Amino acid sequence: MTTYDLAEQATELTRAGRRRRTITLVALSLTFALVQLDATIVNVALQTLRTDLGGGVSAAQWAVDGYAIPFAACMLTAGALGDRYGRRRTCLLGFGLFGLASAAAALAGGWPVLIGARVAQGAGAALMFPASLAMITELYPESRERSRALGIWGGIATLGFASGPLLGGVLITVASWPAIFWINLPAAAVIGGTIAVLGPRDRPQSRRVHPAGTVLGTLALAALTAGIIEAGEHQLATAAGALALGIAAGWLFTRLERRGAHPLVPAGLTASVPFRWSLLTGFCFNFAMYGALLCVSLTLQSAYGFSALTGGLAVLPMAVVVGAGAISGGLLAAAAGPRRPMLLGFTCGGIGAIVTAAGGLAGSPPLIVAGLAVIGLCCLAMPAMTSVALNASPAQHAGLASGSLNTARQIGGAIGVALLGAVLNAGGVRTGFFVALGLAAAASAVALAGTVGATAVRRRVGAEGGQP
Repeated sequence: MTTYDLAEQATELTRAGRRRRTITLVALSLTFALVQLDATIVNVALQTLRTDLGGGVSAAQWAVDGYAIPFAACMLTAGALGDRYGRRRTCLLGFGLFGLASAAAALAGGWPVLIGARVAQGAGAALMFPASLAMITELYPESRERSRALGIWGGIATLGFASGPLLGGVLITVASWPAIFWINLPAAAVIGGTIAVLGPRDRPQSRRVHPAGTVLGTLALAALTAGIIEAGEHQLATAAGALALGIAAGWLFTRLERRGAHPLVPAGLTASVPFRWSLLTGFCFNFAMYGALLCVSLTLQSAYGFSALTGGLAVLPMAVVVGAGAISGGLLAAAAGPRRPMLLGFTCGGIGAIVTAAGGLAGSPPLIVAGLAVIGLCCLAMPAMTSVALNASPAQHAGLASGSLNTARQIGGAIGVALLGAVLNAGGVRTGFFVALGLAAAASAVALAGTVGATAVRRRVGAEGGQP
């Protein structure tokens, strides 16, 4: 074999490796897209579910938060499981649980079974997501290359978030509400199968997994969410008891994390100031996005008579903006650093929330839809926010870093759905809608402050010769 032939063979192997890596990146991105899809596809089905199964706004909130709470609470433990037993293995276990729970949700005949299935879906999603994001860090170890990959990941993944209501509307119109859960089975089989064949090999690490923190964290988040939802239903005694339980469980969780020998999040990770600020921005990001989407979906269908399909079409502009914004945010972060896309994204999120609230006060669905599309530009910040968190953490803790960031995000989403939904329920369409979207705008303002803190400290550390 000649030197030329050897060079050609090496080039072909390199091309094959790049194709394999690209296909794997798409599959890992679709994992998050599927997780996001299931978080939002239920929104347009809430009115149909209330008609078929009975129940009020609180039942609708639990259909959303029943998924979000275990997703948030189990994320850190799932990240540790991935680091200890292998990320690909953990991710595939999550796909199996997610598929089985989706079938149970599709077959549910009442709210208890449906919400229980949503809880199992959330646990499966928690196993899938941090492992899939950590595998991207293995595929793209160089910072600039990773930022571009995270831009692609964000663009594909956030399409799942934004297209959920539209796809849900189509499926409900063509079939019925169980179809929004049946669709998960073939999707999980194809995406999970691709990761099983092409995903990075598992490299288990020596890491302890302690369930006590997960139990306390789940109890704290579930109780706080229940308290907020019950307050919206004017069940003040129940709300006070649930909030007290949540605060107590949260205090015990914090004490365990600070004094335990093996905390869920190592002290070295939480000592990073940019990492802590990124957690704040992640919380505010999902608080605004998930809370606003729930309020808009319920309001368009209950107050303006939109069907599931029309309600889904109303979110289509947001879907387009979200996909383009996430990809653009990744490219901008790779070219100019994380500060600009984060500042721009959260500024747009605040402006969009104000415009959407004004549309609710004016009784103008077109203005509501336009404002929701502007809120979608908040996704400019997502790849940059993720990049700050991952670059501020050691490589061996990539699974925990991604799990911590997205725990903060999902907690924000669960609290956003509970609080904004409770305000909407208690205040009525116009007053409640305005106040709820005002809270979403406030969350974007807090995230702006977090952006300044995270990126300013990161710049100073880099200038002093430390880790960027």
